[in-house]
Amino acid sequence: MGAAMARAGRKRNGQAKRLGGRVDWRAMAEDPSLLTKWSLARDRYLEMGANPRMASQAGKLYALRHLTAVEVEAADRWTLLLGEYDRIILGMARTPSGGSLERFVRGGGYPTSPDEVKRFLARFQPVQNAVLQAGKPALAALNRLCRDEAASAALPQAKLALAALVAHFRLEPHKGH
Repeated sequence: MGAAMARAGRKRNGQAKRLGGRVDWRAMAEDPSLLTKWSLARDRYLEMGANPRMASQAGKLYALRHLTAVEVEAADRWTLLLGEYDRIILGMARTPSGGSLERFVRGGGYPTSPDEVKRFLARFQPVQNAVLQAGKPALAALNRLCRDEAASAALPQAKLALAALVAHFRLEPHKGH
């Protein structure tokens, strides 16, 4: 009766045995895949910290897989245009995150010539018109996203504007992304 009968109770799997409801860490430490998994996780974490894109809200949304790589590239290009707009047209320089009253600094650049303004507007207006095809709420959401001021509710509208920018800049997904 003893050898032919199946064992009663729960079948064991290949996991570490539990001792009194606790995980046997010594048994898990001998698992060869654990070190590999830890190394991959550490490398990804360090890669994110070394990535300057992670300082922006769009970069963080990319890391959380809410945005694609091409959408982040479009957001980066729009952010650069917004920075130039602030400097050339408004005569303001955007400072890194500080208090709300310290966000803009007057006279953060050099005086701009009318020719420089015309050249900039010739580059800026077609891009802005492409974004406006998605609507004014999409443009406002995109501006908030690129200035790191967007709420999560603005993401769908910002994605519409990003799609318009991707089409305007003719960005294509990279292989492997």
